[in-house]
Amino acid sequence: MDRSAQDPTAPGASSTSTGDSDRLTPDEQNPTDALKDISARFGELGEYVSYLLSAKVDAIKVSVRNAGLYAGLGVVGLMAGGAFVVTTVVLLCRGIAGGLGTLFGGGFWLGDIVASILFLGLLVGGVMFMMNRLTKASRDRTAKKYASRQQQQRARFGTDVHERAASPGKAGE
Repeated sequence: MDRSAQDPTAPGASSTSTGDSDRLTPDEQNPTDALKDISARFGELGEYVSYLLSAKVDAIKVSVRNAGLYAGLGVVGLMAGGAFVVTTVVLLCRGIAGGLGTLFGGGFWLGDIVASILFLGLLVGGVMFMMNRLTKASRDRTAKKYASRQQQQRARFGTDVHERAASPGKAGE
């Protein structure tokens, strides 16, 4: 069977061909033609599956590339933002040190020292404050956890771990 008779868009196909009307029904085909038709159909199906898989792989490649680009832009943005913050803090510290130096009658070295001691003291104080808060919060959570467990033990067994430890001989209560 001529390929142009099956596909009206194939090169050399006549414009009067209607495509499906030229095909023989399965009852009208002989077995050899049917096998050729099946072979052609499987080849066509294989090409379409290959096309679909290729399109999916390309879509995944584009997604990975875009994710990489956005990650790179994020890293550059993070570096630029960090540099901006560091520069701003340095300028603030230098300005305060210069102002203190002016207050001390032009002793800029003294302003630098006093500002450094002041900033280090604020840093140490802030770190100690946050450590104490975090430690206290952790201790409170742990105490609440074990108080809850002891309450569950009393409800379930009629006693808790501390009461049992105080009177270990009364196991049958």
